[in-house]
Amino acid sequence: MTPARSATAVRIGRPPLRRRTEFWAYAAFGWLTASFVWHVGMGVDYRSSMGDGKGAPAWVFLAYDGLVAVMSAVGAALALATVRPWGGRLPVWLVRLPLWCGAVLLVVRGVPGLVENITTATGLTPYGLLGLAHEPVDRASGEFWTSMAINTYFFVGAVVLLPLVVLHGRQRRHPGQEKSAA
Repeated sequence: MTPARSATAVRIGRPPLRRRTEFWAYAAFGWLTASFVWHVGMGVDYRSSMGDGKGAPAWVFLAYDGLVAVMSAVGAALALATVRPWGGRLPVWLVRLPLWCGAVLLVVRGVPGLVENITTATGLTPYGLLGLAHEPVDRASGEFWTSMAINTYFFVGAVVLLPLVVLHGRQRRHPGQEKSAA
């Protein structure tokens, strides 16, 4: 085995596991805090958030929005728990299970929506990804670009939460590496 291919040579350029976990933990904390603030704002100004009011009753919207706000607040706390000393006193499943659920939910919500927006914006799927629209999507409309921004936001949430959950699992499996990085 050549020196460039040895196990230590592969790790030289990478930040220690603890530092990478901290980066993603604080990124996830920031994203989840923004989500919390956004949903609290939507709940406070629910009339304009609901749009024309032809959808679900206000109590359904407020219940859903409240649930997402609570999930965001809990997720933000759990993201911090992955890197703060008090988080080490929590059972591992209590931290990882909700973070995994949140990451999977964001992947399922963010990736297909953004893929559809991008393929529609580029003209590949003018009737939507599944081709179910009755007329081509108006790529110049504010509604389309609002959808693009929201789907990008969910995609970013998946991008910051998924690495955190994976790295937290590695950190728990390799605690010696955590101390050497401190």
